[in-house]
This record gives sequence, structure tokens and C-alpha cells, in this order.
Amino acid sequence: MRDPAPARLRAVALAAATLLLGACATPSSSPQAIQRLDPAELARMELARPGAPLSLDEILRQSRAGVPTATLLETITRTGTRHALSPSEAIRLREQGVAPEVLDAITAAQERWARDQATADKVRRDTEQAAVLDKAKAEAERYRRQSQPQPYWDPFWPYPYAYPPGYPGWRGYGGIGWGGRIRR
Repeated sequence: MRDPAPARLRAVALAAATLLLGACATPSSSPQAIQRLDPAELARMELARPGAPLSLDEILRQSRAGVPTATLLETITRTGTRHALSPSEAIRLREQGVAPEVLDAITAAQERWARDQATADKVRRDTEQAAVLDKAKAEAERYRRQSQPQPYWDPFWPYPYAYPPGYPGWRGYGGIGWGGRIRR
């Protein structure tokens, strides 16, 4: 008579595989669950995204066009506009109608950027120095471990790492044989 266990095992395995494949094929959520952005929300997100920095010519053009100083300052802040203005450029822009507050904002943005760059450079240098120091410490530790004599362990010797008491080479003892004790 044949053993029915392999047939049952095959049937159980086939049922489990069918259930697993069926579970993978069914969608976990309905297509209606996907939500689209409202066009007004999308427009608000586009306005919140910073634009390209303004050039000096664009700032001059907007100042001549009569854009309020507060709006121009907000645009400069939002776009991250910064320029390293020379004194002659600042005088030229001031004479052509750019408000002093706008020139101050541009200069302040440039100073903030330079300070942030200096801080980032210092952090980068400190991080590199710390990495070099850690590497040197690891190398020194590895060298120290390699240069130390490795301990010898003899499983048949009852006194690991040392001579037994009374052994001629043991510190404090000398002489001939195991039991001779001669003081130096």
C-alpha cells in the first residue's frame, strides 16, 4: 500500500502556492484612492518654490518699473539673490533709482552667504581632519596589536603565559633543576 503522506504534502503545497499567488495578484487599494492636486494648490506650491536669483539688471528694471520696495525685498529674499557689489556699482545703481534698502538687502545676503560658506568650509576641514585622525589612531592600534607578542597557549601546560613555580627560568629562582633555590 502506498503512503498517502507525499500526496497530501503535495496538495497542501499546491494550495499554499495558489493562495500566495492569488494574494499577490489582487490590488491592495482601489484606483479611486489616488488623489490629484487641486490646480489652486499646485499654483500655490509653484509660488512658494524659490525662483532663479535676480540679476542686477533685473533689479534695476523692476525698480524703474515702479515695483514697491517691500515687494522687491521679498523677491530678493525668496529667490536668494546676492551680489558682491563694489562701491562704484552701488553708487551707479543708487543713481539709477534703486532704493538703498534694496542695495542693503543685496549686500547683507552676500555677507550671509560668505559667512555660511566659511562655516561650511570649516566644518568640511574639521570633518576631514577628524577622519584622518581616526584613521591614524586605527592604524596605530593595528600596528600596536601586530607588534605585541602573541600569547602562547599550550593546552597541556598547566600554567598559561608563565613558568610554574620552582622552574629554573622563573623570576626569583635560579640554579639547577626544578627545586634549587639560589638567591641573587
